[in-house]
Amino acid sequence: MTGGISHRGDASPIGPHARGRACRAGSAFSAAARLMLHVAALIVAIARMVRTLRLTAGLPVAAALALSACGLMPKQVPAPIVEHSYIPAPEEAGSGEPEEPLPAVQAPEPASAVKPAPAPKPKRRVVRPKPPEPAVTPPPEPPEPPPPPQIISTRIMQHDQLHGLLDAEVQRPDGKVVGRAVDMYVDGSAKPKLLMVNLAGFLGVGDRKVNFPWTAFRFTPNSKTAPITFVPPPAPAKGKPADPVPKPQPVAEAPANFMQLVDSTVSQKNGARIGRVVDVLVDAQAQPQALVLDLSSSLAGDKRHVAANWGDLHVLSRNKQWQLQMDFNDAQLKAAPTYAPEQPIKIVSPVVPAPASAASAASAPASSGAAGATASGAVSAQAPASGARPAR
Repeated sequence: MTGGISHRGDASPIGPHARGRACRAGSAFSAAARLMLHVAALIVAIARMVRTLRLTAGLPVAAALALSACGLMPKQVPAPIVEHSYIPAPEEAGSGEPEEPLPAVQAPEPASAVKPAPAPKPKRRVVRPKPPEPAVTPPPEPPEPPPPPQIISTRIMQHDQLHGLLDAEVQRPDGKVVGRAVDMYVDGSAKPKLLMVNLAGFLGVGDRKVNFPWTAFRFTPNSKTAPITFVPPPAPAKGKPADPVPKPQPVAEAPANFMQLVDSTVSQKNGARIGRVVDVLVDAQAQPQALVLDLSSSLAGDKRHVAANWGDLHVLSRNKQWQLQMDFNDAQLKAAPTYAPEQPIKIVSPVVPAPASAASAASAPASSGAAGATASGAVSAQAPASGARPAR
């Protein structure tokens, strides 16, 4: 047959599919040629129009015309697609090579679907041990300075234990006041021997100073009446004569080896003046315990009194004159506490420094048992109320 669909028995080298593709290519070429002719004609028309207008509209007008002329171009009509049904012969089907299957087209992932970022792995905290700090050794503490040497010692007594001698009332056993004590006498060993009493007259007329033996009086410091009482001798035993009653002696007849105390000057070993005796403190056993010394000079505005221990008193004879001496130095007198009638009585004694050899030998036991040692000028433990001089 000369036309129509070829049969299976046709041995044409070009198949129906190849002829269809050639027809479509020819129609596409002819359409492109016609389009080029239209474009060339349009360009020529635009050029003539520009000449006629002599470029009066300018470039924007020409551009607008060019754009508007695009609508004059004919639209390309797509060529019709003609499908031919062709059933290949069995020999063609068997002899042909198997076609490779087309790869599956994967659908594009939507742009909005963003993959979440993977969660960061938790960081493991690494704990590094701190390097050991170097041990700081504190500097050794400086040794405590040794306490200053003790230069004085004191003992405390109350006013109901001691009473001042000067101007103290003197009474008889019946309680009648007969006078006042004004002074006392001591011998070379500083023992009291005589008591000077000012016997009262009538309305102050007839007063006279006399001396009585020291043993003829009894002292009661805490008494509400007169602290000094004249005591007559006790009654004699059977068969023994009675002791004579002490009689007053004139002051001018006092023995030459006795020395008055009140208003006497007390000096140091080197002869320097310490002070003046202004009173004597006596206890209930008629034993003097302290001398009250006035350390101020006659020109000083304030008077400072010190109660010096009676046992430190020395009675010396120089150039046939009696002198009172005590072992105080200037530093000890400065550190001594002040005596005041309204305060407890602090009786002070000088401390004689030990020799260097004895001090070095006693340093070892003293370091272990020196907790009770007092500093310079400190008050030491209360000593027994006695007039004995402390051991040195």
